[in-house]
Amino acid sequence: MTASQPLTATLSKREACDRRWDVGIIGAGVAGASLAIHLARQGQSVLLMESQRFPREKVCGGCLNQRAIASLEELGVLPACQAAGAVEIDAIRIRQGTHEHRWAIPRMLSMRRSTLDTILVRQAIASGADYLDQTYVSMGPSEPRTAGEVRMQLRSRDNEAKAPHEVQVRVAMVAAGLTRSPLAKREAWPATIEPHSRIGVQTLVPAESLEGHPGPWSDALQLRAQHDLDMLIGTDGYLGISRTDGDFYDFAAALDPAAIGKHGSIAAAIDALLASGGLPTIRAITPQGWKSTPHLTRRSWPVARDRVFLVGDSMGYVEPFTGEGMSWAMAGAKWLSDRLQDPLALSSDQGSGDRAMAEVETAWNDWAGIQRRRHQTVCQWVASQVRYPTRTAWVLRGLDWIPPVRNILLRKATQ
Repeated sequence: MTASQPLTATLSKREACDRRWDVGIIGAGVAGASLAIHLARQGQSVLLMESQRFPREKVCGGCLNQRAIASLEELGVLPACQAAGAVEIDAIRIRQGTHEHRWAIPRMLSMRRSTLDTILVRQAIASGADYLDQTYVSMGPSEPRTAGEVRMQLRSRDNEAKAPHEVQVRVAMVAAGLTRSPLAKREAWPATIEPHSRIGVQTLVPAESLEGHPGPWSDALQLRAQHDLDMLIGTDGYLGISRTDGDFYDFAAALDPAAIGKHGSIAAAIDALLASGGLPTIRAITPQGWKSTPHLTRRSWPVARDRVFLVGDSMGYVEPFTGEGMSWAMAGAKWLSDRLQDPLALSSDQGSGDRAMAEVETAWNDWAGIQRRRHQTVCQWVASQVRYPTRTAWVLRGLDWIPPVRNILLRKATQ
């Protein structure tokens, strides 16, 4: 079975609701599937729920940095990722206007999210988790609760008018991405969006469209190594280009929303960014179109309370550069699963179980704060620099002049 073949649910909604689960995970992306693998291996009963049908594409640059690669190895899926065609990246090429800087970086992998997420979900099922797809999950603002449980309402994509099914879990994990849609109406879970946040956009372009016939793009790509991550920085945002599995090029950008209005469309804004870096336009050769995200830079607080934990992008996010979001998601999944093992071993009707779970909630809130200070600082600094062309030019030249500083920044950004 390959990563391109559709995944199927392991049970029906009715069967899921007939059981009481140790852990319910909403969202089967990198964070949710990684959690499902770790928790199922511990012997917990895990229900992994997803609104889409896999494989599906998702807006993402698809770069897996050093820490992410180590996590994939621990999860037991690195060989499957390599067999599926993950492309090695060993250099970053940054272009601003006519100036170009190429630096070696620690090895990364470039991979489509449709491939990666499908491999992770298959591993979760093989580890003992159950999987329910094409299902929307909600957690209303005032759902009744009894001690030691969380209730979630399940609806199918094709029967929104019908009454939802209800499933009971001892712990709920919200790994539903930037919007945290299952908690959208809950005042107890506030989130803030940075006022100048950019949005993410992405498309996949078949390699043969760029390389297979004479033309501007084939000429440009002959000068560029397939193992480079190309970054173009412009006044309206930045764009990353990398070769990825399945014979595609991944074009992923962070754009100012105003730029899309100024140019009339995402495709036109990307063309303007490409032109500013001396590359050909791409609007005529993007058969899959562009996908987009809500505003990227946001923060949720708290990230754990009342047996509900936010994980992955649901916790908060900053503008991405080299796969930090996936790296943080997998590291957090391992950290949290390890600390949930003892509380889940205690009976839910024991006071000690509630106290142990409350301690993990406090620790998860603390962990989120530490991660933001320790690992997001470099991303926040870079994001602030690239908004000012003159400052960006001086920073890039300075990094050329002072290799030790450059190497420290690159190492932190790719670890």
